[in-house]
Amino acid sequence: MTPTTVIRPLDVEDLETIVGIEQQAHAYPWKKSIHLSCIEQGYPSLVLEQDRAITAYVVFNYLYDECHLMNITTKPSLQGRGYASQLIQTLYQHSALAGMSSVLLEVRESNHPALSFYAKEGFEKIGHRPDYYPKGLDREGAVVMRRSLSDFLLS
Repeated sequence: MTPTTVIRPLDVEDLETIVGIEQQAHAYPWKKSIHLSCIEQGYPSLVLEQDRAITAYVVFNYLYDECHLMNITTKPSLQGRGYASQLIQTLYQHSALAGMSSVLLEVRESNHPALSFYAKEGFEKIGHRPDYYPKGLDREGAVVMRRSLSDFLLS
């Protein structure tokens, strides 16, 4: 039997599951209160379900003509199967339909797998934010990346 993949809006009932995935996937995970605040503020967010089990999610927001990709996470045991790519392609479509011209994100400068993933997805490095992320008792810089949505806006 072929697995069923569904991408749908994230809702408050998903909170415990996404917080669990977040804690498994990140050394410095978002707190539950941050996820809840994003839901309460109505940030457009999506989950990807594989056979009714959440495997990945994305949290983003629109500001002026730009989508800010705030968090995209796949359950660690399921990474590398294309779930994040499916989610990000859906984010591009939603953002273009909402009139956004580009997607912006920050990523830890030490997160080489994410930097590689975003480059593969069409993002370009446009800047650097020093001391942006906590890293133990220290701080770590962020690479700022942008992807134009012009190819989605023309179709």
